[in-house]
Amino acid sequence: MDKIVLNDIHFEMKVGTTLEERRKIQRCRLHLTLFVSLEKTVNGQLGKTVDYKRVYEFVKDLCQCQSFVLLEEVALFICREVLRKFKVKKVKVKIGKVRTFSKNVGFVGVEVKRDRSWLA
Repeated sequence: MDKIVLNDIHFEMKVGTTLEERRKIQRCRLHLTLFVSLEKTVNGQLGKTVDYKRVYEFVKDLCQCQSFVLLEEVALFICREVLRKFKVKKVKVKIGKVRTFSKNVGFVGVEVKRDRSWLA
């Protein structure tokens, strides 16, 4: 299956297990893989593929419009909303915090993959 990959997206959001942690803006990093068929794109028509700029803006808005308790919650939320909004067969999300609980840990995150059957 073909893929569109948006790697190393940096943004800030409210996520944390405590109210104090959710009050602060957290620096996060996101890797997004969209599983699609690219067969019909050989003629260069944007309408035959997924506009990854629109996906980027959509996901960024999703993450910055509310606060979350768990990164797992964010990852599943992104999967669900991307599957609903865009013509993709499957989506993989890897998201994590850049500044973590220890200076010895550079990234703490989760990775999930879901397909359209998960929406049913």
